[in-house]
Amino acid sequence: MGKIKIIATIGPSSLNEKTIKKMDSAGVDYFRINLSHISVEDFIPMVNKIKGWTKKPICPDTEGAQIRCSILSDVIKVKSHELVEFVNKSNLTDETQIGITGGHISKLFRKGDLVKIDFDGVLVHIIRISNKKIIGRVICGGIIGNNKGLSCDRIIDIPSFSNKDEQIIGISKNLGLNNVFLSFCSKDKDVLYLREKFDYEINVISKIESKLGIQNLKKICRQSDAILIDRGDLSREVPLEKIPFAQKYILDEAKAVNTPVYVATNLMDNMIKNSKPTRAEVNDIRSTLSEGATGLVLAAETAIGRYPVDCVRIMSTIISEASNNKNHYILDNLFNLPMNRMIEPHGGKMINQFVDRIDKNDLLELFVDDVIFMDSNQIANGTYSPVSSFMNLEEVNFILQKNQWRNGTVWTLPIIFQIDKETVQLIPSNGSVLLKRKNEEEPFALLKINKVEKLIEKNKIANLWFGTDNVKHPGVSRFFSSGDYIVSGTPFLINNYTYPSKNKYELTPTQTRNIIDHYGWHNIIGFHTRNIVHRGHEYIQLKSLEEYNADAIFISPVTGIKKKGDFTEKVIFDCYEELIRNKIYEPYGVLLGAFNTHSRYSGPREAVFTAICRKNFGCSHFIVGRDHTGVGSFYKNTSSQDIFDKLDLGIKIIKVDEVVYNTKENKFVFKKNGENHSGDIKEISGSAIRDRIKSNANLPDYLVRPIISRILNNLYNDDCKELFVGE
Repeated sequence: MGKIKIIATIGPSSLNEKTIKKMDSAGVDYFRINLSHISVEDFIPMVNKIKGWTKKPICPDTEGAQIRCSILSDVIKVKSHELVEFVNKSNLTDETQIGITGGHISKLFRKGDLVKIDFDGVLVHIIRISNKKIIGRVICGGIIGNNKGLSCDRIIDIPSFSNKDEQIIGISKNLGLNNVFLSFCSKDKDVLYLREKFDYEINVISKIESKLGIQNLKKICRQSDAILIDRGDLSREVPLEKIPFAQKYILDEAKAVNTPVYVATNLMDNMIKNSKPTRAEVNDIRSTLSEGATGLVLAAETAIGRYPVDCVRIMSTIISEASNNKNHYILDNLFNLPMNRMIEPHGGKMINQFVDRIDKNDLLELFVDDVIFMDSNQIANGTYSPVSSFMNLEEVNFILQKNQWRNGTVWTLPIIFQIDKETVQLIPSNGSVLLKRKNEEEPFALLKINKVEKLIEKNKIANLWFGTDNVKHPGVSRFFSSGDYIVSGTPFLINNYTYPSKNKYELTPTQTRNIIDHYGWHNIIGFHTRNIVHRGHEYIQLKSLEEYNADAIFISPVTGIKKKGDFTEKVIFDCYEELIRNKIYEPYGVLLGAFNTHSRYSGPREAVFTAICRKNFGCSHFIVGRDHTGVGSFYKNTSSQDIFDKLDLGIKIIKVDEVVYNTKENKFVFKKNGENHSGDIKEISGSAIRDRIKSNANLPDYLVRPIISRILNNLYNDDCKELFVGE
């Protein structure tokens, strides 16, 4: 093992002659200045002081390509489910606003982004965007501090150097500094750009602290003199439990091209306040060195800690005792969330199919309806995992006969792309086409076609699928009228497509899993609904949370195609938000997430489908009522529950009966199937609520809470269109 370098960060605790000299003699090799915490004006005086106390190299550490928040007060406290406002830092005028640095807000964020503020901090879902401000709903509340880093659940292209970086790089050149830490290095061009700023040779230590940096690791290593693994910032993009494996992967890849690797963050945090590290910290340092690290960084420990000199001494002692180990880890599955406390996606793998750029000149554009639009999105973002494509005829027949894929994974419902004879003549039998919605200029997806087939024996398929070929059945009717051909193929969503009418509550399975992981929830109950919340639903939800010792409930209203007279998306979510604000679900957690899909009128088959989708969203339990996904009188009212007795989905199914209000006992109870009605029983349903509203009758407390009644009455009186679809 060669000389292991110690990099010590200078701050209030160590910026004095006595301490610098002791740290120097204790074994410091580089003194680091973190530019995120000093001003340009303070840089030259600080460098000159340190130069007078040591001959060891002084290294500026750039701010780098990072989005940070700026606030007018010391901290802002935000609560879950409330709204927050982001503005550019230059437009910051109110103590409740969050200013943004690192780029213009309109270019940084998109509607639907999931934004994390600082490690293990606040989570915000972006729901509305304008040029001057962005509105987000807080998914997970907490404290927001000034100058804290922000990260997004997708890669954002931002400048690699801040204005402060550019100024201090110029100053560093004038001072003759020849070692620079390059923060948030995401590509090899960042290193080359930095070198071009100096007219002499410099040592560039590139910091790997983002997903993009890992993905471009090999090229970065070849252009750098060393790299630094910043485990703190990296843990905003790599799950905490995966950080040791990320570290090992980076070390192995760097060693393969003979690039030295330094490691930073939490090496001796206990010594910020205490005189000794913990046993775990000592073991972490030893393991890190055994894996091949050639340098270790002390950050807060020496910048603001009480024992900066002791930190260096103990670190030197550990280094002298350490030996190399050659364990091997690989990149596979690095960015996926840990599965030890979360249910696996159905089939074991989360589908994720996206493309960045499309050459539209060579591809046919095919206009599709909302059904294909929704299914394409849900296939590609993993909601239908393990389904990765629209099915071919052989797959449809096998699934309908066996209720599974050929590998044994349970699946009950055909996902098909039906077309008519005229469309068949327009598209290629294989190859690719672009999918567009009517009245939109840009395509939303690329479909790689496998084949086009004619539907043979549609009556037989209908009987297998719906249990009937009666055209009075809405599913059969749609199947028969939607075309005699199907296109099988794989959809890929186009990354830069803008969703003009996306529901602000819509989350992808990857996003919900990130939220669940952030909260540390284990048992999550999924609840599927098309109605406003009434007392029966409340009773079912709270009873299930209590009985199954759950951590949280994922309330997942369907927001796709609706029938005339259905409750609108707005009123459904408004009512649930009101319950959350009034803490009805406490002490349990609750997450609202829209499920943008359409009714398939498939009875028990569709019940299984709704459970699988919520499993993919991260639910370990799922509530199924007696008439779940029922279609009039075509199925028994227990069919949607009975089918789960025959299938193992890997998710706990909570079967519930209808809830009624017992006036004699003054309580809500489950009404057993076939139980006789009596004068003591009051029925509870969305239909009963709808009828009372339209007849201007009062909504009694046994149907909905007064806080919900006020919302319904106000919307009905103000604008019926916001209450019922098509009215």
